[in-house]
Amino acid sequence: MNLKGYSLIKLTEDTIIKPFDCNDEDLNDFLIHEAKKYYKEHLATTFIIENNDITVAYYSILNDSLRIENEKFASKSKLKRFLKNLVSHNKRHLNYFPAVKIGRLAVSNNIQKLGLGTIIVNNIIKYSIGINNECACKLITVDAYSKSLSFYEKAGFEYLTEMDKYNSERQMFLDLAPIIRAYNEL
Repeated sequence: MNLKGYSLIKLTEDTIIKPFDCNDEDLNDFLIHEAKKYYKEHLATTFIIENNDITVAYYSILNDSLRIENEKFASKSKLKRFLKNLVSHNKRHLNYFPAVKIGRLAVSNNIQKLGLGTIIVNNIIKYSIGINNECACKLITVDAYSKSLSFYEKAGFEYLTEMDKYNSERQMFLDLAPIIRAYNEL
């Protein structure tokens, strides 16, 4: 997707939000009624992509930590295997992993399926890699709606557990370590 003519802006209390509709009332409502409150209370930072007339997409990110709990895994061996894949030196008490969370991500209904969501996720990944120069960030997390699961799978996200398989939202994560290694090798 060509982004010529579009602007990326960080939402503040003074931002004028242009019309937006992604065919999801919860996501629409967050942008129109909640995003400025989240900004003001330092709960999430929202970025808007817009042209002269409308908001075409937005995303909110926030600090997170992925808590690894025994209850999320069917067995202790699955938990151990998961932790072994996530960290090379598992400390006994290490059960929180620093992360950036995608709180919301929505693309306007008239340009969905044109690749803007992928551009946004790639931007979040680059942002998260940059954080690692200042503060550790191991993962990107998202509580993905069931209709968005394949999108996040294609972006490389994995399911934390199978325990939420039939829920309306599933907890997913992207391990930044391989991406950072590849980035550093360039």
